[in-house]
Amino acid sequence: MVRQQRSERTRRNLIRAASAVFDRSGYERATLSAISARAQVTKGALFFHFAAKSDIARAVQAEACATSGAALASLTRLEAPAFEIATAMAHALVGLLETDATVRAGIRLTHEIRTPDDPSLHCHSAWLGALNTILARARDDGSLLPDVDVGTAAALMLSMITGTTTLPRSPSAPAPGDGRQGERRDSGERAPGRPSSQAPATLWLTRMLHLTRPSLSPLPTT
Repeated sequence: MVRQQRSERTRRNLIRAASAVFDRSGYERATLSAISARAQVTKGALFFHFAAKSDIARAVQAEACATSGAALASLTRLEAPAFEIATAMAHALVGLLETDATVRAGIRLTHEIRTPDDPSLHCHSAWLGALNTILARARDDGSLLPDVDVGTAAALMLSMITGTTTLPRSPSAPAPGDGRQGERRDSGERAPGRPSSQAPATLWLTRMLHLTRPSLSPLPTT
């Protein structure tokens, strides 16, 4: 039992280390040597758990989907209008993409390696399915406008989730609320209370959801 627990701890440690390496370097540039060094284990210990780089990459993808899936599942149990739950899901996913290296790495790997035979490794597909389900609930409970197509609304939310996590990392991206027509700030200063161009993704998401909410839900904006 003790040996089994130690083996499982080593495996989890390797997945965390691989997540950090894949998140930083991508699949092609990542090496097993870098992963084992970060995990502070021997190459032999790594090969005991994973025969190839593709195997540990799949383990990272699976862990990313499990982590994000658990977060979404917990939100579906909330007692609230379903559209509010959908927005909470969007914020939860953006939060994970900002703070969880395994989730970020899992998403990056989805774009960099082909795993069409295993849909459980594709977090975006799972997220889209969860958003479709909760927005269908929103249509039934009246918190989604009746003329809104559920699939399109789910795709829009997923696009905002993925898009907002890249905008803050672009030095040339305007800050949320900083682009009002006719406004000029030659001094380089910004209006009090406005976020910088490196604003957190959660703030971008909040502003985007506020902008699109009247087209999606009869619920008042907050």
